[in-house]
Amino acid sequence: MTDSLTNNIKHLFKALAAQGVTDYVISPGSRTTPIALLLAEYATYTESINVYVDVDERSAAFFALGIAKATVHPVVLIATSGTAIANWMPAVVEAQISNVPLILLSTDRPAELQHIGTQQTIDQTKLFGTQVKRFVAITLQDAHPDVTAYIDYEVQEIVRLAAATPAGPVHLNLPLRKPLMPVLGEPWPDVAAQTNVAAIEQIDLTALTAMITDKKVVILAGPLQKTVDVKLLQELAATKRFPIIADVLANVRGVVGVVNGIELLLQTEVIDDTLVPDIVIRLGSTPVSARVMTWVQDHTVAQIVVGKATVGKDYKRQISRQLHVDENVFLQALLASDVRANQEYLAEFSVLGQQVTKLMSSADHLNEITTAYAMRKAVPNSAIFVANSMPIRDMDNFFVPDHAVTVMANRGANGIDGTESTALGVATQFDQTYLITGDLTFFHDMNGLMMAKQYQLNLTVVVVNNDGGSIFSFLPQANAKDYFEEMFGTPLGLNVEKVANLYDATYHHPHTVQALEALIMQPMPGLNIIEITSDRAQNVLDHRQIQNELQALYND
Repeated sequence: MTDSLTNNIKHLFKALAAQGVTDYVISPGSRTTPIALLLAEYATYTESINVYVDVDERSAAFFALGIAKATVHPVVLIATSGTAIANWMPAVVEAQISNVPLILLSTDRPAELQHIGTQQTIDQTKLFGTQVKRFVAITLQDAHPDVTAYIDYEVQEIVRLAAATPAGPVHLNLPLRKPLMPVLGEPWPDVAAQTNVAAIEQIDLTALTAMITDKKVVILAGPLQKTVDVKLLQELAATKRFPIIADVLANVRGVVGVVNGIELLLQTEVIDDTLVPDIVIRLGSTPVSARVMTWVQDHTVAQIVVGKATVGKDYKRQISRQLHVDENVFLQALLASDVRANQEYLAEFSVLGQQVTKLMSSADHLNEITTAYAMRKAVPNSAIFVANSMPIRDMDNFFVPDHAVTVMANRGANGIDGTESTALGVATQFDQTYLITGDLTFFHDMNGLMMAKQYQLNLTVVVVNNDGGSIFSFLPQANAKDYFEEMFGTPLGLNVEKVANLYDATYHHPHTVQALEALIMQPMPGLNIIEITSDRAQNVLDHRQIQNELQALYND
């Protein structure tokens, strides 16, 4: 006869499956024994789930985050008790801020072993505090039928909660007593799926239409989730004549009506007052460009914020109107309305971004700027994961894809941790994935690279090696010459080629833009590491030069 532990764990997994959960990332440990063994058995029992083993809990959490970002579906993360799950915290924070659905499944010591000095035991109750949407402790070793029925119900509710807008992480803690060995090889139960039919949303745009007709209206598309239909945005620009200021993470670049490089345009002061909009319609989360938000605020432009996940999240506190509605519903309603924007405004605004592209097309010196521009050659329908600090800023200014690619980043907390692991999680969903990163960020998560070899993932890592933290050279602390290099430059002398050898990666070291583009535009199997040698001081000068050249174009 199957014991209660085995039966209830099986019901837990089948309840997850009933709500469409397919991806599991586990860092096995002693207390996870019954979970790990039954998960392994379940993986042989059905082809509908994917199980990834990552022995580094911190890396595992970001790997799961990457899968969830790419699929926009909940991913289960499993680890043992003690400090193991404390390593999840950075990824949990990122998931909470970025609205990424994760299901944190932690095993724990039972109540009688808590707070009495038991080894590998910490208080895991609500360990992640407000960073998760809900905490639930589930007893798996109780044979009462109500417990099993509760597992069938509550686990499915937890999955729906994680995925519900705004999505985010949830935490299930599982206290377990010894003996921990489950019964293997017995039939699995059936768990009925609970259905939840969403109401059809409708929106009345009568008042909004009157507000924006004949006005200079800009759509500011910040980082957007995959669920937003970019075709609706493109059609809106084409038919309603709204220019779209497109964040690199909005994934709407390369079409008519889209303005790229807004940070650089504002920095060089080439946008005159005639192009200041009357109204900004904001979609998505906070843009990479800080100047665009300040620009809107300084000119007291009316702002309309749209989206269930982003309403109420405006650090500039300049919102005129908030629409707590699905973005696609709003865009469809706006397309169907008879709203008329200022017809000349789009043509005047669109010229701006074209000048940045014109400058880049003639650049032939390989540096941090041209590296970002070269990423436009990425293989069609691939993914590009971008590290924070300088890479994301350069990509926001200079990246305009030649064809459809998906660009992602961890922009919730803007941290550098877990970058390789997240990119490799993304790589599970794409035939070809790229990571563009600096050397410090690359160093910070080298453990994560092991997953590429373990699961034969195709990831091309472009490491811009400037021997330190490049972004700080642009900030005021760069003037503190006596202390800057030690405290902020932080050179590591990292040998990227040796790192590549350690992880059995193919190493490349191009010295021209053309050589880099040739590497980027071809699919490369397995783990490839491309090192771009750069200099932090020269990088500052290169950015100043591009600003001067842009100003010269407009002065002419």
